[in-house]
Parts: sequence; C-alpha cells; structure tokens
Amino acid sequence: MKRTNWFLNVTLGFLVKIFAFLKGQRIHRFARVHGPAIVLSNHTSFFDFIYTAAALYPHRISYMAAGKMFYDPVLGFFLRLVRAFPKCLFQADPVSTLNVFRILRQNGIVSIFPEGQISPIGVTQPIPFAIAKLIKKAKVNVYLVKHRGAYLVNPPWTKRSFRGRVETAVEQILSSETLSEMNERAVYETIVAKMEFNVFEYREQHPGAYRWKDLSNLESVLYRCPRCGNESMTAERPRLCCPQCGNRLEPDALGKLGGQRIDEMYRQQERVMREKIEADPEFRLTSPVRLESFRGDRLVEVGTGTLSLSRSGYLYEGIVDNEPTMLHFDPRNVPTLPSDLGRNIQIYEGYLIYQFVMEEVTLPTRFVIAGEIIHRMLAEPRG
Repeated sequence: MKRTNWFLNVTLGFLVKIFAFLKGQRIHRFARVHGPAIVLSNHTSFFDFIYTAAALYPHRISYMAAGKMFYDPVLGFFLRLVRAFPKCLFQADPVSTLNVFRILRQNGIVSIFPEGQISPIGVTQPIPFAIAKLIKKAKVNVYLVKHRGAYLVNPPWTKRSFRGRVETAVEQILSSETLSEMNERAVYETIVAKMEFNVFEYREQHPGAYRWKDLSNLESVLYRCPRCGNESMTAERPRLCCPQCGNRLEPDALGKLGGQRIDEMYRQQERVMREKIEADPEFRLTSPVRLESFRGDRLVEVGTGTLSLSRSGYLYEGIVDNEPTMLHFDPRNVPTLPSDLGRNIQIYEGYLIYQFVMEEVTLPTRFVIAGEIIHRMLAEPRG
C-alpha cells in the first residue's frame, strides 16, 4: 500500500480542519493518539470522515470505507489519495483485514466506522461482533472519536446543511496491555458501551442550538403518520404532513416533530411492521427496481425487474445484462440493508454489490425495517 505524500497530507488535512471548524465542529481531546492504533467513530452523517480527519489532524489516517465508494470516479480518487481501502459490508473480507494489519505494522492509524452505515435516525446502529475479533487480534491501542450533533447539522436524509455545533470527543477506550487480558466478549461490550449515543437525548440537553428549516426527504425515513397510521407522509419544507388526516408535524427546539422524537416514531414503525410480519405467514413486500452492480471500475445499471421480500428471502426476478435472471438472497445472511435513503437498498454478496433502486421513496426504508425483522426472527431460537 502506497504511503501518502507528507506535504499533500498536511495541506489537505489543514484545509479539512478549517472546513470542519467553519461548519461548527469543536474538538475535545482527552487522549493523545499515536500509532499503531485503531480509531473507532460513530456514523450519523455524510461528513463524519471530514470530522474524524479534523479531530485527528495532523496524523495520517487510513480509512476503511465501503467498497461501493471507490467506484465513484471523484470520491474514489480522493479515497485512494488518502490511502483509504475498501471493505465489503456485513460479511467477511480477508483482503480488508490484511490491509488493516499491513498498516498497523507500518505504525499507522486505521479509522473504522463499526456500524458499517450511517444511522438514519441519529442513534447508534447494531455493531457487528467481528470488530471485537479484529481488535483482539490486533492488540493495539484503540481510540474513540465520537461526534455529537453531526446528525443535526448534516442529517443523512438531505444534502442540505444546517447551523449548529458538532462536538467531537477523542478518548482512548482500550490499550494494547488491557486487550491481552480481555476476551472477545469483554472487548465487544466495551466498544458497544462506549459508542452508544442517541442524538435526541443529546439535543434535549442542548435545546435551541439547532433548527431544521427544510424536512425534504425525511418522509423517506418517517413514512407512517403517528395519528392515523397512513403510510405515505409528505414533506412540505419545514414540516411533515399526512395527506390523509391532515396531521402536520413541525420541528421544535428539541428536534421533536409534533411533540414526538424521530427515533421514537421510527421505532413505532418497526413495531407495526413486526406485527404485520408475525400476523401474516405469507407476508411479502414487493417493488419494481432498477438493478445496479459493478462492471469494470464503475457502478452501473445492469437490468430491471422486481424485488420481493418474504420469510423465505429476497427474490429478484428480471433482467441482468440482457438475460432473464432470478437472484435469491438468504435473509439469515443479510443482517441489515445499507440504504441511500429514499433511493435504494444494497445487498453485498462476495465482492459484488446488488443495488436495487426504487422510485417510491418510502420503500427502501420499509425494506430495511422488514429485512432486519425477518433476519432476527430466523436467528431467534425457537421454543
């Protein structure tokens, strides 16, 4: 793996730090970072790579990033420039693991977002147990860079930015010495406890500092009306509206919509979806899709068809590379579905990505919720 140019790294890093400061980031360091080390970060916005780089400047960081990102011509160029390396999400990736240890042997610092995807509601996502196995084997110092407020300034459901503070704390959570005395379960529990974060609990402690002026595309995350149960909310700039009962949800200083927190409304959607699936053995969620996948060094459209989800799994029926094709994915192997909110869901298998693009903006989130529920149901012991 190539070393980055020192002058280029320092110059770009300085510009990133200024950019993050102007966006409202303020950094609190409770530990001095030095390599070899692994740095963990929570993931609630598209700008987390920038906030993490600014918090660790002037150290040179190697980022573990989703393989999909390297197929974007602009983003991929910069990722390679800063010595990032790809990771296939939610599955074993021996090549990525080898890259981690290669960097650590060079006294480097590896940055990892263990959740594997951006949280749609600003609450820490489930963390795969594999991160504990990696850290236990690495036996290097482990630091946490936790961003508080990034979701409120750069929510993942919109490209807009809003004014506010991003409080970033840097601390050491594990040392190479303590790791040798801990088993994998203890390492995992430490990571989960340290990374736990709920942005709306944070906001209740910092009222009035943030204000969302445009909720466009939030309906892709919160699709269900909490008053009447209609499942097609619409965004009308500063509020979410229900076209069926006229319910109008406007954000207040605490970030609540109509007096309710976004994470609580999302959990209610999960409960309703679980009730539907448990009550109907023939439950099926279906959508017309455009299928995108890797071809050469680009992510391109390779076919169109229909994607359905039931207890028996995900089934794509349609065209791939001009040929009629059926693809089946076992839900036991798909713990969650990364999603570009309101646009697509992604299934990773081997070193391939199957990206299913949907026109109806609420369907990606419905697939994510239903897929996670079915995965847990199949994984739960029967008794």
